[in-house]
Amino acid sequence: MPRLEEFMQAIKAYPVIASLRREDQLPAAISCRARVVLISSGDIFNVEEIGRELEKHNKLVLVHVDLIAGLGRDHTAVRFLRDKARVTGIVTPGSQLITAARKEGLLTVQRLFAHDSPSIATGISVLKQSKPHFIEVLPGLAVLRVMDELREHFQQPIIAAGLIKGIQDLRLVLKAGAVAVDTSAEKLWNVENF
Repeated sequence: MPRLEEFMQAIKAYPVIASLRREDQLPAAISCRARVVLISSGDIFNVEEIGRELEKHNKLVLVHVDLIAGLGRDHTAVRFLRDKARVTGIVTPGSQLITAARKEGLLTVQRLFAHDSPSIATGISVLKQSKPHFIEVLPGLAVLRVMDELREHFQQPIIAAGLIKGIQDLRLVLKAGAVAVDTSAEKLWNVENF
C-alpha cells in the first residue's frame, strides 16, 4: 500500500504528529516540521476545508472521526472523509470504523486506552479483531509500561498520544519503541533533536 509506505517514511523522518485541536492552529500546522497532521476537533462544516488545505501543503491528514461534530460514525462518514476531505486515514477507538476505513483504502489508527490492566486486556482483544494499521496508546507515557505486552500480540507500529508535554516525554516514548508521538503541544511540532 503506497499510502502506508509514505506515512511510515513521513513519521520516520519526523516522528511527531501535530494534533490540530483548534482551527486557529492551522497556520502553525501547515508551517511546522511535522508532515502528519491529525484533525482532532471541528465539525462537518470545516473538516473538508481543513483537510484540503493541509493536503495542498503536502501534509498527510488523519481525522479523529469521533471528535468531528455532526459526522456520523459509519461507512458513509469514512467515504466522505476520503472523497471530500481527502484524508490519508482515520483515528478512532471504534472497530467498526476501522473495518470501514480499511475497505475504503484509508490508513487506520485505533486507540487503546491504557488506564488499567482490564482496559488493556479488553483493548488487545478488540485490536486482534479489527487489525488496524497502527495502534495508538493513551496516555502516551503508558507506552513505557505496555510496549512489551503489546509486542507479544501485535506487529503494528505503536503511536503514543496524550499527556506528552515536553521533549523528555517525547524522547522516552520513542526510546520505548513508539514510532511517533501524537501531540497538540505546538512546541513539539518543530523539535530539532530527538
